[in-house]
Amino acid sequence: MRSLAFALCLFAATAHAQPLRDRVLLGAFVNGVPYSDTGVRDLRALERSLGSKLEIASGFVDWEYVLGNERDLALSAGGTRTLLYSWEPHCSAQGCVTLGQVARGEHDAYLLRVAASMKRFPHDLYVRPWGEMNAEWSAWQPDSGRNRAGTREEFIAAWRHVHTLFREQGVHNLKFVFNPDASDDGTPVPSIWPGAEYVDVLGIDGYNWGDGKGDSWTSFEDIFARMYGVLTALHPTAPVWICELGSKEPRANDGSATRPAPVDPKHDKGAWIDAMMQSPAFPRLTALVFFNVRKERDFRLESSPESLRAIRKQLRLRVGTRVRSPS
Repeated sequence: MRSLAFALCLFAATAHAQPLRDRVLLGAFVNGVPYSDTGVRDLRALERSLGSKLEIASGFVDWEYVLGNERDLALSAGGTRTLLYSWEPHCSAQGCVTLGQVARGEHDAYLLRVAASMKRFPHDLYVRPWGEMNAEWSAWQPDSGRNRAGTREEFIAAWRHVHTLFREQGVHNLKFVFNPDASDDGTPVPSIWPGAEYVDVLGIDGYNWGDGKGDSWTSFEDIFARMYGVLTALHPTAPVWICELGSKEPRANDGSATRPAPVDPKHDKGAWIDAMMQSPAFPRLTALVFFNVRKERDFRLESSPESLRAIRKQLRLRVGTRVRSPS
């Protein structure tokens, strides 16, 4: 009876919700953004394939990249594209940037260069520091013993230190996205939560890996429901973004020798996209960013004619007014 009551409450909460396509900003990552001119050209080529401008450009940068530079200004296209960067402390010949070092202020010289640059940048720029930090494969998973990690306490201290430094420098257009992986099978997210006052956006990464070794075909809602619940319980008002998203292409063997993903005639990526874009779930979800790369799977939206037709159709069907700012 409790399961039935829960289902009825969920139906009541979503019955009148707009479909996802009408209430989120859409974005993508393609290889090379923001470093490569080729990556920027490929992003524009993707927009032409979709028949629609993307509202978010996603990228990956290390802790030598000074945010808010001329390349970012050009990529933002006069503020018509919001920038979302996975901000990843790196290892170099001088050693690795660790959580403890950041918490102790040992990398403040770099952060202050970023602050000075961001003061000149005319738009908001969103960063997801230590993305997927909860995952067992993450280079900076707290308490993992890896060379870029540290303890859970050091993670919280590092996050708060970076956020506080920018706010004390008068930088308010650098927005912080707390972005665990949807799998939730590693470090418990509440144990590394820095506090609502240090987070602007709640982010989640998740993928439909499809049927294969240790994997199964999974709907959009099933991928993200658990972590959405965890995050929205931690912060009562912050918007939620899906910061990385993709699906296997079931019409192809798009896996690898170690992680096979055979042809799967039972499923259809176009139908998966249709169901996702029509979903009334996750009322605080305001942005959806595709990982448009062939990596462990062919996650590209153009992985098959069926997939491309589905996303183009859903983009044509978008109605209503979407707020320019994702937050």
